[in-house]
Amino acid sequence: MRFLRTLRAPLNPVIAALVSACVLIGTLAVMIESRASILRHGEEIVLKTAPVDPRDLMRGDYVRLRYEDISTVDIALITGQWPEKDRMAPLWLTLVAGEDGLADVIEVSTERPSTRAEGEVVLKSKPERLRAASKSGARTGSYNLTFGIERYYVPEGEGLEIEKARNQERTTVAVRVSEDGEAQIARLMIDGETLYAEPLY
Repeated sequence: MRFLRTLRAPLNPVIAALVSACVLIGTLAVMIESRASILRHGEEIVLKTAPVDPRDLMRGDYVRLRYEDISTVDIALITGQWPEKDRMAPLWLTLVAGEDGLADVIEVSTERPSTRAEGEVVLKSKPERLRAASKSGARTGSYNLTFGIERYYVPEGEGLEIEKARNQERTTVAVRVSEDGEAQIARLMIDGETLYAEPLY
């Protein structure tokens, strides 16, 4: 028995490494498939980008993106039940394509809409600190929202031209949104022409 224990002992680090590798690979596979599923099955909506402070230079090979209408939201326009105490929670934006094909915001709520009309897309923001209402019930100010689609990685050397087009308000982004409100960038366009399209994998 002692001999068998001696034989098995050196295998433990190997087994542990294999288990760790399997968990890591499995987690990575789930993340990749989740992204691919949104690109494959999500509803598409086109967002117009907004200029970004030109002093905020590129970091690496990605372009920073802000979006008209959805990146900044007036607190007074938000509907739904507000918390009694400050808490972290997402906001839910209901979008619909306008006559120009670009997304218009028709509602922002603290609660996920229970129903939606045909053509409406519900987008979930990253958690924000929702501040409890004052005694008067008045709410002022705005939220700067993020959705996980504020960076777009590009080939080396091409980012500055895209940023220039973005700041000239010539850039739009086609976004796919899952049933749960999660977003993934599907295409980046300049002057309506697709510059980059995301592969599923």
